[in-house]
Amino acid sequence: MPTFEKFHPATLKDLATWSTLSRNEVGPLLTRLGVKPLNSKYPMLRVYETMLGLSPHDKIDEAALGKGLLRISEIARMVGLAPEALLEKLRANNNDYPPLYVFGPRRNLMLRAQIEQMLMSPRNAWQPIEPLEEHALPEAQLARYLKVRQSQIDTLLRNKDNLPARILTHGRVRFIAADVAQRLKALNAGEKKASEDELHQSDLPVDPFDTAPASPCAPTHGLFANATERAAERLPTSNSRTGSGSNARGGDGAHGASAEAKLSGT
Repeated sequence: MPTFEKFHPATLKDLATWSTLSRNEVGPLLTRLGVKPLNSKYPMLRVYETMLGLSPHDKIDEAALGKGLLRISEIARMVGLAPEALLEKLRANNNDYPPLYVFGPRRNLMLRAQIEQMLMSPRNAWQPIEPLEEHALPEAQLARYLKVRQSQIDTLLRNKDNLPARILTHGRVRFIAADVAQRLKALNAGEKKASEDELHQSDLPVDPFDTAPASPCAPTHGLFANATERAAERLPTSNSRTGSGSNARGGDGAHGASAEAKLSGT
């Protein structure tokens, strides 16, 4: 792969080669990080600074950045480990490996030049490049830097399978601020839309025919209350034939004929 100069006008095809991501991946990633093309091409310096948070200070740095990235699966093969075993080492505190750049699930990348330097060095040494300030921040600093509530950061980082882009250096995690800001914007837009939909539902007119009728035994008002009271007065008492108790079996009371009527034969 050719080494790109820092002002090389890279096409998406160039960037796919440099990053090992596909053109369908690297384009949306740069958009998410706020990088715009210039005449349909991307000056490499923009890519270095926004994706990696690195800017070359000299020709050595420029050459190292221009050599591109390697996937963790390829690096694992080069150091004789399984990919998951290498990732465990990179997550450990104070490890001696170069920084790991994570741009999504199964998008774990490292600088090719730093891996080659480490492999060639008897002491596993590699040349660091000073990162740009505030490009990537620890979780504890994100809320203050982005001027949002800590609860919003907590909600965003709750899903460990879909975290924003981040950099692991000696096991310490820093989140790329531009990606966190973009994720928060999308999260807030979704919450706002849900609130507006809920408010819209509450403002809908009530269908008068969609109201459940009141129970005949439930207390009502006005004319219905009077009608209910009059109906209750006409109901048979507990001593009626339909009532319960000993009187109901004998048929005494209001439903029975009087003794005088029986004797007269009427």
